[in-house]
Amino acid sequence: MSTVSTTSQPSQRARRRVALGRVAFATIAAVSFGGLVAGAPAAPAAAAAPTPITIAWDGDTSSASSFQPTRDPASPHYSEMRNITVTVSQTTDIGDQAIRVSVAGFAGTRSAISEGVQNGANFVQAMQCWGDDPNAADFVETCQWGGRLPTVLGNAVYFDNAFRVSTKDYTPSPATAYDNPFVTVSGAVVTAKANLDSAGRTFNPILSYFSPSTTNEVPLARIGADGTGYFDFETQSSSQSPHLGCGDAGQLRCWLVIVPRGTKFGGGENGSDPTDCSDLTNRFGVSYTYGQAATIQGGSPVNPKCDYFDNRIVVPLDFTPTAVSCPSGAPEFRVSGSQFMISAMSSWQPSLCQNVGSTFSFATNPDGVARAQLLEERAGSPELIYSGYPVTSAELPTVDERTLFTKTALEYVPIAVSSMVIAYNADFANGRQESLVITPRLMAKLLTQSYSFTVPQSTATPTQAIAHLSAAARSYNYWSTDPDFRAANPSNWQNFDQQTPSIVLPGPAAADGIKQVWRWILADQDAVAFLNGTPDPWGMTVNPYYLPRTATNLIPWYYDANLNYLPTPTTRQVGQVNIDGSPLQISTTVLDTFPKDDGSLLPFELSQTNGTSRYDTIQFAPYAIDYLAAARQAFRGDPNSRVLWDANRINDAGNFGAWISTGVQDAGARFMIAVTDSANAARYGLTTAQLTPSNSTTPVSSTAETMTAALAALSPTSLDAVLQVDPAKVTGNAYPLTMVTYAGVNLTKSTAASRTTMTGMLQQITTTGQVQGTALGQLPVGYVPLTAELSTKAAAATSRIQSWTPPKAPSPTPSSNSNSNSSSNFPTLDDEGGTGVEPGVDPELTPGVDELSEDRTPESTSGVLNGGLAVSLVVGLLGFVFAPGILRGGGLFF
Repeated sequence: MSTVSTTSQPSQRARRRVALGRVAFATIAAVSFGGLVAGAPAAPAAAAAPTPITIAWDGDTSSASSFQPTRDPASPHYSEMRNITVTVSQTTDIGDQAIRVSVAGFAGTRSAISEGVQNGANFVQAMQCWGDDPNAADFVETCQWGGRLPTVLGNAVYFDNAFRVSTKDYTPSPATAYDNPFVTVSGAVVTAKANLDSAGRTFNPILSYFSPSTTNEVPLARIGADGTGYFDFETQSSSQSPHLGCGDAGQLRCWLVIVPRGTKFGGGENGSDPTDCSDLTNRFGVSYTYGQAATIQGGSPVNPKCDYFDNRIVVPLDFTPTAVSCPSGAPEFRVSGSQFMISAMSSWQPSLCQNVGSTFSFATNPDGVARAQLLEERAGSPELIYSGYPVTSAELPTVDERTLFTKTALEYVPIAVSSMVIAYNADFANGRQESLVITPRLMAKLLTQSYSFTVPQSTATPTQAIAHLSAAARSYNYWSTDPDFRAANPSNWQNFDQQTPSIVLPGPAAADGIKQVWRWILADQDAVAFLNGTPDPWGMTVNPYYLPRTATNLIPWYYDANLNYLPTPTTRQVGQVNIDGSPLQISTTVLDTFPKDDGSLLPFELSQTNGTSRYDTIQFAPYAIDYLAAARQAFRGDPNSRVLWDANRINDAGNFGAWISTGVQDAGARFMIAVTDSANAARYGLTTAQLTPSNSTTPVSSTAETMTAALAALSPTSLDAVLQVDPAKVTGNAYPLTMVTYAGVNLTKSTAASRTTMTGMLQQITTTGQVQGTALGQLPVGYVPLTAELSTKAAAATSRIQSWTPPKAPSPTPSSNSNSNSSSNFPTLDDEGGTGVEPGVDPELTPGVDELSEDRTPESTSGVLNGGLAVSLVVGLLGFVFAPGILRGGGLFF
C-alpha cells in the first residue's frame, strides 16, 4: 500500500493551487514595496493587546460565526451541547506559543474507571488545521490528529480516540478499503492506516510527519463539575510544523478546532455499521447504536464514520509571517548571546529588518562564549552580543585574549528586563494546581538530585538504586512527603500528594540566568548549610555526589572495575572536584551551569532488560537545549526520559537495542518543573512558582511589578556601568531572579557602517521595542519595559556608539623592530574597514567609553569554572555556526 502520494484531491487541494499562484504575485509586490519603505524610521506603536474571541456552539454571533457548522436540533448531541461557549485568549499575531482555551456551559467530565477508562464522557478535544475552508467536506483531512499512539494515551480516554479511522480500518491485516488521510499543506496525502514493513512489522506513516513528541493535538481536556474548564493549546507555525504551513506566505490563517464529546455515541448513523466508527460495545458485547447514551466516548473525533466532527467549534488563528521580506540586498548583521533574548528577538527581528535595513540573525550561545566572541578578531565574529555581565579578563583563558581585552573599547546598553523562573505544569486528577512555593533549600535539593525521584530508579532493585541517598530522602516517596515542602506550602501540600515531578533543566551550556539561580540559593543560609552537608531539620542531607570529593565521602557501589554487577556492594569515593583535582565546595562557588553529577547506572543486571547497556542520569533526565525548549517540554508534559528499552531500535553503534523516551505524561497525571525564563514561560502559559527571597519566609511571584521592584537591588558588576540584580539584596515584594540584559558592543572592531546599523537597532529596541504587546516589533509578555533610569542609560550609551570614531594613532618612530606586530595588539578598523592603528601601537582611550581593567575581582576564579569555559568555547564556537536557536530572515528555528 502506498503511504504517501501527491494525487490531486478535491476541494481543499484545488483551492490550494489557485491560492499559491496568487501568493507568488503578492510576494513579488510585497518585496518591491519593502524595498521602498526600508529606510523609514519606526513610528511609535501602541501596545497590541491579545485578541480573544468567544464563540457559542449554537446561535453564535461572533466574527467567526460563518465558520461554524449548522446545528441540527434533531441531533442526539444537541441538548448536551447547545449551551457550550468557548473563549480563546488570542487569535492574532500567533506564533509558536500556547493560548488559553476556556469552556463553559458543558457538563462535568465523567469517569469510567470500572470500564477501564479514566475519562469516559463530557470532555473536549482540540487540534490545529490548515484548510482554506472550514466548511469544506474534506477540511477534516487538513487537521493534525493521529500522532498520539494508544499506548501514549494510556487509559485517559478510550484507545481508538488516537486514530483517524476505526480500529478495523487502522489494522493492516485484514486490510480494508476505507481511509481518512492527513493531507499536508504541500499536497502530500498520508494514509491514516497502519502499514507493514518488509519484516512484517507494523508502522504508522503519519508518525513521519507528527508524533507523540511533536503533535499538538489534545485528546482530553477535562470539564469541572460546574460545567467549566480550561486548557492551554500549543499553536505551531510552519517553523515547528512545516506540513501545516501556518505563517507561510498565503497560509497566514489556520484554525483551532475544538470537538466537545458528550455522552452519546456518534457511530451507526442512518443504519451504518457502528464499528466503522468504533468497536466500543456495552458490557454484554453489543455495539452501541447511533445516539445511544454510553459510559465511554468511543471513536476518533476526526473519523467521518462518526459524527463527532460535526459538533466542532472552529476558531480562526492569524499567524505572524514566519518569513519576513527584507530589502533586496540587505546586509546581514550577526548577534550572539543570551537565551533571555529569544522571545524578544523573534518579535523585534522582522521590524528591524524593515526599519533598519539589515537582516539581523541571532544565535543563542552561552553568555561567556558570547563575551569571548565579542573580542574575537576573526571575520564574521559579532560586534554586538547580548549578556547579563560585562567581559572580564578572569573568564578569558589565554594571555593574548586578556591583552586584547585591555586594548578594546566596549560599550554596554541595557535592553531588556526579565527573570529566571521555576515554571511548572501540575495537572492532576484533582485539577490543575496554580500555587506552589519553592524556597532556596528546596531548590538546592532538586538541583543536587537529593530526592529519590531525581536519580535513576529501578523497580527491580529499588533500595539499591537509591542507597547512596540519606535515609530521610529514601523515605520520601513523593515531594509532598518532605516536611520541608509542607512547611513551604502549608495550606495546599495535600494537593500534591502522591506526585513526583520530572525536572527539566537547560544545559549543559552555561548561562548568566543559571548563575542568577545559584546566586539566589547561595545567598540563603539554610540552603548553604544543606549544600555543605548539614542535615535539614528533618534529617535530609545533600546527595554525596555534590559534596567535595574526600577520602571519607563514600557511597555503596554495586559494580566492579568492568561494571559487572556486585550483589554485595563495595564503596566508591565520589564528590565535586576542581579542574586540578582538588575538592570543590559548590556552596562557595557561583556556578553558571546545572551539573548532573549523580553517577548512578541502571539496570544493575543487564539480563533484566535483555539489552546490552545501562542508562545514566543524563538519559534519565536529559537537558533541554535552552530556556525555550525547557518551557515547551514542561508545557507538553514531556520529560524526554530515555529509560524504556527497545530491543528493535537501532542504537548509535548500529546494533539492535536502545534506550528510548517513555513519552509524554498522561493528561491528568502531569507534574513537570522547568527552570526557564519568564518570557518563554509566558509563551507557553506555564504557571510559575513563588520563590522566597534569601533568608525570608515571604514568597514572591514573578510579575511585572515584582521584577520592577527588584531593580532597586541593582548593584555594580565588575564594571560600574553594568548593573545586575543582587538576589542577596532583594527585599520585600521583589522577585529575586530578575535580571537586566545588556547589548555589549565592540567599538574597536566596528566600522562607520556597522555603528550606524547598531545605532538604528538599539534606538528601536530600547524605545518602540519596549512597548508591550503581541505585534511584531513589540515587547512580548514576560519582559518588563525598561524603567526611565535604564532608558536614559540606554539612550546615552547608544549616543556614544553613534558618535564614536576610531582614535588616530601617532606616526610610529622608525626603529629596528618597527615592522614587528605582536599578536596581542588588535588593529582598530577605520570607517572604511581598514586599519586605523598601525602595528604595535596601542589605540588611545576615548572619553565616555568604558575601558575595563584587569584588576576587577571576578565572582569566581576557580579552576573548574575556567576549565568549563574552555570547554564551552569549543561548543559555543560551533554553536555560532550551527546554533540551535537562529533567527534568519524571520522566524525562530530549532
